[in-house]
Amino acid sequence: MASETESRPSTATARETLTGYASRTELAVVAVALFAVAIRLVGLGTRVAHQDEARVAYWAYRYMETGVYWYRPIVHGPFLTIVDAQVFELLGASDFTMRLPVALISGLLPLTALLFRDRLRSAEMIAYALVLAANPLVLYYSRFYRNDVLLAGFMLAAFAFYVRAYDTRKARHLYLGTAAFALAVTTKENALVYPVCWLGATALLWDHRLFTRRAGEAGLLGTVWAQVRTTARSLADWWHHFALAAVEFLAVVVFFYAPRGEAAVPSPTLGETLRDPTLVPALVEEATLGSWDAFTGQWGSGNTDSYLAAIRDFIPVLETGALVLVGFAVVGFLVDRYSGERPRDAVAFASYWGIFSFLGYPVIVSNHFPWEMVHVVVPLVIPAAVGLALVARVGFESVTDGDAVSATAAGLVVLLVVAQVGATAYGTSFADAQSGDNELVQYAQSSSEMKPLLGELRRVVEANDGIDALYYGDDTDFDGDEFYAPDPESHETPPAGDGWFERLPFAWYMETYGAETDSTDRAELIAGMDDKPPIVFAFGESATCTDEYDNAGDIDQYMDGYERHEVQRFAHDSGCIVSSVVVYVDEDAPRA
Repeated sequence: MASETESRPSTATARETLTGYASRTELAVVAVALFAVAIRLVGLGTRVAHQDEARVAYWAYRYMETGVYWYRPIVHGPFLTIVDAQVFELLGASDFTMRLPVALISGLLPLTALLFRDRLRSAEMIAYALVLAANPLVLYYSRFYRNDVLLAGFMLAAFAFYVRAYDTRKARHLYLGTAAFALAVTTKENALVYPVCWLGATALLWDHRLFTRRAGEAGLLGTVWAQVRTTARSLADWWHHFALAAVEFLAVVVFFYAPRGEAAVPSPTLGETLRDPTLVPALVEEATLGSWDAFTGQWGSGNTDSYLAAIRDFIPVLETGALVLVGFAVVGFLVDRYSGERPRDAVAFASYWGIFSFLGYPVIVSNHFPWEMVHVVVPLVIPAAVGLALVARVGFESVTDGDAVSATAAGLVVLLVVAQVGATAYGTSFADAQSGDNELVQYAQSSSEMKPLLGELRRVVEANDGIDALYYGDDTDFDGDEFYAPDPESHETPPAGDGWFERLPFAWYMETYGAETDSTDRAELIAGMDDKPPIVFAFGESATCTDEYDNAGDIDQYMDGYERHEVQRFAHDSGCIVSSVVVYVDEDAPRA
């Protein structure tokens, strides 16, 4: 990737050399990052846990309690589990602390704009930070306990550090980029897609070089060979840095993927290896090849549905959460490509990266969930920043030149963009964060306002002695009402046995409240209880399901003195996927 400082306008280059001007740019980017962190933390714990959040956070809490962990791809990479266990240890477990690592890391991502100081103008760097901070799609999933924003963010940081390493020839940026890349690999399995996208983008950049240089008398093969020799010579002096970076990458991956705790199924564990260093080769093998085998066994099939069906599912997500960003990315890519001396590598590379992601994700993902589009949007931040800065620059220059029409038009565009993005971000992340009408909300998000009820359940649990909550239901002829757990010990490690998954998100809350729970599949046992637990859970009666199953109608008559609450564990009932849950709370039970 060639340095592009020379391709920038001379006036901008001259101004960049002024220390004060550069400092104002840096201060602006830092201010945007602080703003990004702030809007991610406001009301971070108010939304009820999505089932996927509750599922993974439950296992992070269990790891904090037991110290036992090994990689299971159904929970995705180890990063969030291990980090959140430490957060829970320090700050306690809640919806706020569960989402805190994602919110903080994603909020600091605008700072990566500073690493492109030799590739982007100052206005483009500030625009980059603003777009990354306020994009509705990125913002929504920055306030969500999932790995996708972390994966995309770490990969963006890795790319930025690698570019900076090339521009400055300082090895520390190589090591920082490798650390970011390694952390990305510990978040989610589709980290493997990123190098593929990068290779494709690199191939197109190389084609740029061949196209602009032309083959001439050397011929095509001679020109290609000259490019290869030039690249090899430029990298030869860094071979020892690349070797150390490879060791660094392996160390980070092994640390996170290593099994932990004596009860871990794979071996050896990290603790055993620290006590006996001769186990290092076996630990490395288990953390790498063992994890690879587990990954391919779980996620190796990719999309088994129609490619076009996946595209149709993803388009509304981009329209809601990134329409403005994609529009500016198209403008930025085209203007940068066809104006000036030549296209800038960083802008072109990021554009190709985003395009390859959009074309590739419908192939690789088994579920067409909205968070997958984060991986398309994040790389497009770079060309979008170019497009946004261009509009702002046209407006500024029009004011300077006295062109009122152009200045007004540019001002209106910026005003409309700010209003649209701001309104969408507020609506999707704050006002309607649980609404089924929000395209960014995935079906497993509860549509009920459970928070007051959950607060009451916590007070009941804290004041109660003995069994706090009883789950009822498991019709052997119906698959989906399994509240009864014949083997509660199977809930200790993922994937848990019967009677756990259907309890989400309540299982997460009951675990963090320290509740003692029991379950039954016999309504007559509840009828015969003289001292029932103060909290009882049962499935509601769904109008969308024609099958018979164990539900609250079986025990309503036995629940005198209990207040009845009906909530939704999913967005709504769908066929015989029963979302409705009835929660009975003893009216006379003491509250803490």
